[in-house]
Amino acid sequence: MDKNTNTFLPQTEIAVIFDFDITLTPKYMQSIIFDKFNIDEGDFWSETEKLKLLGYDNEHAYIKNLINYIRNNKISKLSNKDLLIMGSELSFHKGFPNIMDDLKKIPRIKNNNQLNPNVCFYIISSGFEEMIKGSQVYPKLKKLWGCTFDENEKGNIDFPKETISSTTKTQKLFLINKGLLSNVDSLRVNDFMPYESRPVPFKNMIYIGDGPTDVPCFSLVMQNGGKALAVYEPEDKKAFDECYRLVVESKRADVMCPADYSIGSQLHLALSKMIENISENISNDIEFAKTQGLIESPKHLN
Repeated sequence: MDKNTNTFLPQTEIAVIFDFDITLTPKYMQSIIFDKFNIDEGDFWSETEKLKLLGYDNEHAYIKNLINYIRNNKISKLSNKDLLIMGSELSFHKGFPNIMDDLKKIPRIKNNNQLNPNVCFYIISSGFEEMIKGSQVYPKLKKLWGCTFDENEKGNIDFPKETISSTTKTQKLFLINKGLLSNVDSLRVNDFMPYESRPVPFKNMIYIGDGPTDVPCFSLVMQNGGKALAVYEPEDKKAFDECYRLVVESKRADVMCPADYSIGSQLHLALSKMIENISENISNDIEFAKTQGLIESPKHLN
């Protein structure tokens, strides 16, 4: 509500924001590249850890290592188009992405209310944006952010245009909050915008992630009234222990669930309930605005 102009700016979007690797998939997307070019996955990540010791952050370390493989001809050809095609091979946890259709149906639709809650989906990933674009989830997204690349004269990816780190992810949350979803608009992320004018308040957000790199997003969303949900691989004790530490011991997220998105699963039930509650709150805000004369109720046509 804009108190200065006495108008009501409906904030009806419910933003469901996913991390990608392990949160939505049982394996890291890079495993598809490793399989295609017969690269030992363990060796690759060990080499990546050594680059971190030299001062590279997580994302630049694995990207640097991958580009080294291309330059040393261990990977014969890897273009943005190749990444897009490989994206079709991505497999997801049980029930995903079908759950997205289920969640969109949850907000209660009132015949006499022209302003209804609407569920929208986002992915913010430290993985490759082009691979996600090639997957079956991409058409269901309102916006995707991932690592992107320029290509060299040989047509291989050769330099990152943008990398997504754990802290960069929080910037993307503010872009969602302010409705700045185009590349040009993103330059305005630090411009002042009154809270009541922001299309997606944090209280209307749900963030789903799987580990420590999601903590900044968990914290930002929870501190501003939204919900955070941590998932873990059902049969992975190490993943469970990490998730337990984040949620139960450190209170970094509201709920922890096995990464099973199928109907009737704990995760499906938790997400459904969160959306149901946010939807009800949005509807109540709209009804209250009507009682204050800030929204004109629809009239019947004679």
